[in-house]
Amino acid sequence: MHIGQCNMKKFAFNLEKILKLRSHAENDAKIGLGKALAGLSLLENRLSAVAVEQKNAAENRFSGGSSLPYMYTHENYLQRLEAEKEQLLKAAAAAELEVENARGLWTEAKADLKVMENLKDRKLASYRKESRKEE
Repeated sequence: MHIGQCNMKKFAFNLEKILKLRSHAENDAKIGLGKALAGLSLLENRLSAVAVEQKNAAENRFSGGSSLPYMYTHENYLQRLEAEKEQLLKAAAAAELEVENARGLWTEAKADLKVMENLKDRKLASYRKESRKEE
């Protein structure tokens, strides 16, 4: 075959814009999942820190003396840590739901993208087959 004899036009996927949109949507969903996971991780780290604070405070409960003001202050501190722990547990439960929702959105977006990529691959294979026939 000589140069210039090829009458076949260049391959063009007519749904390329939709493919790009789905790719963008999948990327956005992946970023959303990453943010949700990061938020959950921060809450879990703070929960761990509060648990350590509670343990240390409980161990040192009587080390500061037996004065009533000290004991009262220490007890208030322990109660505050417990309240913070409860608040963090509720926030972590909500964050886990957010992660699961984000994971579902990402999975769906990834599947939508894969459908378009497979369609493009089939169209390209068909184009190449036709191209070989014309040669």
